[in-house]
Amino acid sequence: MSINVFLTDKLPKEKDKIISIISFIDKVEYRDNVLSTGLCTYGRKNVYEVWETSDVVSHEEYNDIYISKNKNYLFGLVIIDNIGSYEELKLYIKKKYSDFYKISDENKMNIVKIWHYIPQLLKIYNDKKTNYSLLCEAREIAYKNYYKDFRYPAATVIGIEGNKILIYFLATRCETYKAIENSRQVSSYNYPQNIFLEKPMFSRAVSFKTACDYVEKIIISGTASIRGYESMHTENLIKQLDESLRNYKTFFEIENNISNTCRVYLSKIQKNNYKIIISKLEENFGSDKYVLLQGDICRKELLIEIEGILNA
Repeated sequence: MSINVFLTDKLPKEKDKIISIISFIDKVEYRDNVLSTGLCTYGRKNVYEVWETSDVVSHEEYNDIYISKNKNYLFGLVIIDNIGSYEELKLYIKKKYSDFYKISDENKMNIVKIWHYIPQLLKIYNDKKTNYSLLCEAREIAYKNYYKDFRYPAATVIGIEGNKILIYFLATRCETYKAIENSRQVSSYNYPQNIFLEKPMFSRAVSFKTACDYVEKIIISGTASIRGYESMHTENLIKQLDESLRNYKTFFEIENNISNTCRVYLSKIQKNNYKIIISKLEENFGSDKYVLLQGDICRKELLIEIEGILNA
């Protein structure tokens, strides 16, 4: 069996083959092998995202990084206090990135996706940079030391409340690995500087397969209402959702793929409109295939974002 990702309202009783359990409450913590992301749900309570594998999982710790792994998959996370200067935090995140790759290399695995949940994501510093800038700069330094091409992992970056930064990753012992771009969008690392001064270095999606997988998986980066490199439909939530769905569906035919499991992030300034969004998500995905979360997007004009994983 390949990795199986599903949503449930109850914690699994048997956890020995589960690489990750994600919960959605308003604080960041890791307890009893359950990771809380600091993200609250809209319309549902007690939602868990479970990443189940076919082999027994062991747990360990390295340089403040909590690790769950078996022979084909590895999940690692770090929780960082959001204190210190811009440069201090950037240096620390860069070091954690280096640790992620050391861990993955030692286990002969490839990182396929990295998630980032950052308080005050769009806080503006004196030089007009933001905490998103901070992350992009740290990531660019790390990637220049590691990648000689554009085969970057997928990524999600979302703004949360509180004072803890959460970064976690999934690595696999890949038999195949392919970085995928979206034909409707400019690759993020080729954005012009009027969009971001820093390069957001990630792939729109990654397909991968381990030796034990029957089919390839596609893991999709957070995608929003962007066409080319420009934000579309400013202040129109429904049109932004439709544009985001078109971007998301670029990677698969949703009508013929029941394996899709996704997260949808809705800006807190749109929280009163969540029922309208739920109605459209039910129509597109079905009630048990998505979770709607409160989170801020990397551009202030963007209101909603979608990410997910599915069989190719």
